[in-house]
This record gives sequence, structure tokens and C-alpha cells, in this order.
Amino acid sequence: MRLNVLLSGPALKNALVALAVGGLAAASCTFNPGPAGSQASGSTGTGFGGSGILGGGGHPGSPGAGGTSSTGVAGSGVTPSPDGANCGLQQYGLQNVPPDLLMILDKSGSMANQPDDTACPRRTANCETKWGDMTMGLTMVLGQTDATIRWGLKYFSNDRSCGVNPGAAVPIAANNAMAVTTSIMGTNPGGSTPTRLAVMQGVQYLQTLTDPNPKYILLATDGEPNCAPGGDANTDDSTGAVQAVMDAATAGFPVFVVGVGNVATAVATLDMMAVAGGRPQSATSPKYYPEASTADLVSVLTKIGGQISTCSFSLGKAPPDPTNIGVYANPGQVKIARDPNHANGWDYGAGMTSIELFGAACDNVKSKKTTDVQAIFGCPGQVIP
Repeated sequence: MRLNVLLSGPALKNALVALAVGGLAAASCTFNPGPAGSQASGSTGTGFGGSGILGGGGHPGSPGAGGTSSTGVAGSGVTPSPDGANCGLQQYGLQNVPPDLLMILDKSGSMANQPDDTACPRRTANCETKWGDMTMGLTMVLGQTDATIRWGLKYFSNDRSCGVNPGAAVPIAANNAMAVTTSIMGTNPGGSTPTRLAVMQGVQYLQTLTDPNPKYILLATDGEPNCAPGGDANTDDSTGAVQAVMDAATAGFPVFVVGVGNVATAVATLDMMAVAGGRPQSATSPKYYPEASTADLVSVLTKIGGQISTCSFSLGKAPPDPTNIGVYANPGQVKIARDPNHANGWDYGAGMTSIELFGAACDNVKSKKTTDVQAIFGCPGQVIP
């Protein structure tokens, strides 16, 4: 399926944005304009004062009463405006945009312990460790979500103490499962747990990305941060870690906290980080996502994948009049009400450059009961009925 942008009528500058939705089997319903050279199929555009048939790439559109005609450019996927700034007809083929998920992975020395945090007995073969359970589960889920989540990977620490490298060990990209898996398989636990610095560095990395994809952090740790500023590698830094997670969420990067193992002393800190990150799995403890085995982690990551499954549609830029917009579901052009409470309807995303559906409106898109969504933008003073 596709998402189309339709502009019609010389009285409306930037008047129509038509979104045709599809490919919703995975983690995101976010769309943005397709690459140059993609073909746009023909569709019927209805403008204020008349209707006209909008041609696909390379085919002329025939104007209706009061409408305007357009001539498609073969191979461009765009039907350009014949009257420039006076709002001719335009059509853009759009593609699905999956979410960006940066995994910040604790590889401190304690991750080499058993799930109850006791050390593996010497000369014991096949000892179950927190690191082994986590990496095995991650490898399984990465393969299942390679086409639906743009994965990235960051470790902490990056030395035998409190160091954290800037950037990402594996930068976020499409089809990244093999790269992430290869990195994990070549890494062993060691060092301290500078959670605060790792999250801060992760936010700085995400802020360098310019793609329109929604962005999240998955923090997987056994939950006892240290390396507080001014102290040594063993100085507790739980307060600093919680603040860093809160700052990440405030910056627009919600944080899912996965607690690895069964360490009772870590529960309080993990709960506080989960709440601070804005994506707790429960209102009661454990508020973080607990993981004590490979099977647990697969289940946890599946739930998180559902959490980042959205019905968000990138618009590229804010509308000329954010209060003058109509959002419709096909078939039947049923109008969807705006709902700032996010129970059932639509609302703007950050910066008013995207639209997100909620409740039944989103469910209908995911189940394909709704196959097309249209957002009609009116210029200031031109009220949309």
C-alpha cells in the first residue's frame, strides 16, 4: 500500500495530504515519502470546488469541474503542479518507516554471574549466566524483527572500569540483525556499570540521527549502577542513572528497562528507571521488564515490539494551519475525530509533523479494516468541512 500527498485547487496552498496505509504486519505504521523514481498509482482526487482524476507517474490527469489538471513525470513517482505556488495536483508514493531502537547493553563483570548473581563454580561446564541468557534471547528476536525494527547497539562499559565510548558499537540501520548478532557473539562481560554515562551517550547519538523514524531506547542491565562522578568504580550511582533515563525520555526517546537476572537489591533501582523512562510494564513492582531466562527475554522483547507498534504517519512538515485539518478513514471517507486524550481518534506527534491514530482507529488500520487514511490540510482561512 502507499501514502499519497494530494494538493488541489488554486485557492488552497498545501491543501490536501492523502495517506494510503499498508504493510502493517510489523513494528510500525509510520510512513514517509518514497524515494525518487518510485511509481505512484493513479487515484481520484476531490478538491474544493470540483474533482479530478489524478494521474500516476507519466499519465496526465483529467480535470473535473473547478479542478486542475496535472501531467505526471514518468519514473519520478511525483505528479508536479502545473501552476506552481497556486496549489496544483501532486502525488507522492510513500513507504513504511519502522522504528529505530537503540539497545544499550550492560556487559559489566556481574553479567558473567548466574541469574541470582552468584559466580559460576570453577571448572563447571555450561553454567547458565545472565550474559548467556540475554544474548541468546536477543539473537532469536533480532532474526524475527530484522525487517520491522531498525536495531542499533551500544555497550557499557567499554573498558575494564567506567569508560563508555561515544556513538554506537553498531549504528542504527535497516536489516541490522546480522551486524548486531555478530557484535554480541564477539563480546564478553567485563568492567563496571556506568549506566548514567551510557544512557547520556546513547541520547547524544540518537540526537545525531536525521531520519523521521520514531526512536526508542532499550536498556538491558542487571540494575546496580556504579561509577558515580567523584567516586571510584564501585561508588553507587543509582540516582544519576535514574536521572539520565528521565532526561532521555524528556528528550523524546522513551526508555524500556529490562532487568536481567534475579538480584533482589536491584529491584528498586530498576523500578525507578522504568518509571523515569516512561514505558513501565506495570503500575506495581516489578515495573521494569524482568528477564531471568532466554524464554523470558524472548517474551519481553515481543511485548516491547508491540509497544513500539504505532499508527504514526510522517507529514514532513507542520501544516500551514494546525487547527484546520480533517482526517478520514476509507472506505467511505469516515471522518476520524481528533482526540488529545489518545483514547480513540488522532492527534499530532512531536512538532506537528506527524499524525498518530489511537484506540479503535489504530486497531482498524492494523487489522486492515481501514485500508486508506487521508489527512486534508486547509490553508489559513479556508475551512475544511
